[in-house]
Amino acid sequence: MRSQRGLRRSLASVALALMPALGWSADHADAPSSTLDPSADITDVFVFREGGRLVGAICFGGAPVPRARVDGPTGRYDPNVLFTYEIDLNGDAQPEHEILIRYGRNAKGEAGVQFENLPGAGAKFVSGPVEKVISAPSGLRVYSGLRDDPFFFDFVGFTATLASFNSSDKPKGTLKFDNARDSFAFRNLTAIVFEMDPTLVVPEPGKLIRVWATANRLVGSAP
Repeated sequence: MRSQRGLRRSLASVALALMPALGWSADHADAPSSTLDPSADITDVFVFREGGRLVGAICFGGAPVPRARVDGPTGRYDPNVLFTYEIDLNGDAQPEHEILIRYGRNAKGEAGVQFENLPGAGAKFVSGPVEKVISAPSGLRVYSGLRDDPFFFDFVGFTATLASFNSSDKPKGTLKFDNARDSFAFRNLTAIVFEMDPTLVVPEPGKLIRVWATANRLVGSAP
């Protein structure tokens, strides 16, 4: 049984056609109970096409600016957290594809990752060490490890924009964003990235799909 404590959901929708497409959803500012459990706190969910394959990704373990965060030398690999990547093909909020990702450790304490139900993998399970690209029997690749946070946001500009609405000389406010200023630059998080066979995921090119991810912490386990 899995508890709902620490459950985080992100949702993205994208129309996948023959041309490259990208869909993503971000969630970088959560309630305190979520940020206290970074190993189960999803920040971004992605789906895009690359090299004839469909790529899904889950990022987690980040922190909203300007809260301080110390980036460790490795990612967060909690065996008590189960990640699920869901793909809905008909808009009924029920997944036609459900990919499960979990971590584990061997007797030496070395972390590994396991993917289950990966469309086109050629096997029910694909597993291997973290921080390395793992190949499935079919040639599809998976990975989990510490990566640079892909989220882009100008927090300084956001704060300045909000402050401008309180200015007596400019009551309508002024946009202060700078697209060259990224508050998330050089900040790390843990990424889960995996390739899928698009013909097995979306049989009809151009069909709208909905993607979301969840993280569930096992009952009785502490962050």
